[in-house]
Amino acid sequence: MPQRKTTHHWHLLFGACWLWLACAGAQSQVSSSRVEIPVLGEKCNERVQQVTHVTGRLQLPPATSEPMPVVVILHSNAGVIGVGGFYAQALNAAGMATLEVDSFTPRQVKNGNDRVAPVLCDRLQDVWGSLLFLSKDSRFDHARIGVTGFSSGGALTIMAGMGVRPAKLPRQNGALPPELVYAAHFALYPGCANILDDPVRIRSWINPGRPQNWGATGKRIHIVTGTNEDFDFDPRNDCWRMGREFPEIAPHLSVRLIEGATHAFDWPNPPPPAFSPFAKAQTGGMVTMRYSAKDAQETRQEMVTFFKDQLKKN
Repeated sequence: MPQRKTTHHWHLLFGACWLWLACAGAQSQVSSSRVEIPVLGEKCNERVQQVTHVTGRLQLPPATSEPMPVVVILHSNAGVIGVGGFYAQALNAAGMATLEVDSFTPRQVKNGNDRVAPVLCDRLQDVWGSLLFLSKDSRFDHARIGVTGFSSGGALTIMAGMGVRPAKLPRQNGALPPELVYAAHFALYPGCANILDDPVRIRSWINPGRPQNWGATGKRIHIVTGTNEDFDFDPRNDCWRMGREFPEIAPHLSVRLIEGATHAFDWPNPPPPAFSPFAKAQTGGMVTMRYSAKDAQETRQEMVTFFKDQLKKN
């Protein structure tokens, strides 16, 4: 048994070193640009500013002769703080384009604590608008578009796999065909209890049979979260419970628990412990965030491996 642990350690160390070298060498070849992304459907909350577009950072690895895979990155309630860039760098080095979406700045919001900040239902406009935007670009393979997100962005990632579309967008809408879906979903510390245990504000519009839920997409949903996740009631079981309460996604759902990891374990400079009204299905609670370089590096490698597998060309 000790020998197996040592071998595993060296495999992780080798993988991290390879990834660092690959990122360092490839980053100089990555092209980056700001893009405008048309939103789809309508906002859910009157207090949220109505927009026709959000913005994003599109990063492209060296061009190939064939359409490339691309991963959409959805930020947390902290906004675009550099965590998305940490993962984008590795995905770019592995030959995948990335589009990191900014849902806050175009709506004149600093972070999710602002009274006029868009919530999950509003941000679905951006999630599906990004997919449609990329599907129309000939540089990308519309069948190999993945999505990842952190915290609230992770919750949106899961909802995309559930098939939850923007508000007031009919199935026959002339813009978003029902068959256009993300090919793979990688959610980090999404606060699964917030999705499952808020019957009024979330479950009322994501449950199967509701107008916004067009049915599960049948694509992989992978969740990475910590056993010290303060947004959940029961961090070891809440995300697994999702498969029982949403049986449509159960065959495609996987969860990895990181022992001892907190919310936002990959944020190098998290804020000190504080009360969050969004914790524990929005009943509120103290939330601790603690950075772990080891867990961040391993999760970044895990994400690259996941998307390389799920977005490979058939």
